[in-house]
Parts: sequence; C-alpha cells; structure tokens
Amino acid sequence: MPELMVNDYDRAKQFYRDVLGFALCFERTEDRFGYFDRGGAQIMLLERPHGSAALPPVTDSRLHFQIEVDQLEPLLDRLAGAGHCLHKPPYTARYRGNDCVYVQREFFVRDLDGYLLRFFQHQAEEPLV
Repeated sequence: MPELMVNDYDRAKQFYRDVLGFALCFERTEDRFGYFDRGGAQIMLLERPHGSAALPPVTDSRLHFQIEVDQLEPLLDRLAGAGHCLHKPPYTARYRGNDCVYVQREFFVRDLDGYLLRFFQHQAEEPLV
C-alpha cells in the first residue's frame, strides 16, 4: 500500500475520511501518521518532517492510484459538496482482459497534495469480439 507524504496531516486526514470516505484504522498522532482503508483499498498518510520546506504539489500524471467503489454517485456528491473539482469527470471505460472486456465507470480526482486518484465502479464484463 502506498504511503503518501502530505503537507498538513490533519487537513489530509479530514479530506480522505470525510470527503473520500476512507476509515481511519489507526494513527500515531505524535508522528502525524495515519493508516486508512476504504473497502480494502489501503493508504497511509504521513506529514512531511517538521521544519522542512513545504512539499510542492504533485503534478505528474504518470502515476495514479485506482480505487474500486460500489457506487460513484455518493462520492461524487461529497466531492461536489466540498467544492473539490474533478481532474477528469465520470466516463465509461472498457479494458480488455485475457478473455473478456471489463466495463467500468470511472473518474479522476487529485487530493489536496496533488496525488491523482482514479475511482471506478465495475459495471459489466463483455465477451471479446
């Protein structure tokens, strides 16, 4: 599971918990560290060392984290309610597997430190043509 370095642990914790729907499994407040889970997708957040310069926002899109959810709509509603813009709005994607095509609805969003997250909802499996 990834451990993401963040500028403000409390702010990141609130965003991951209250907006993205992750549950806080445990934290070490003295280390500004938390371990989170959302339906089996696990992530760790760690605040940059005190006294070090603020980290620039992550802007590279070559890496993203894919997270499966049962339903996209509640998450999209929470993001909109928080005034948080999407990096790429919801769309239907088709990905070829070994013996079928996986159909899913997905969107991309950046967290408060710029990390790119892809949330997806599985919709169907279609035969290869």
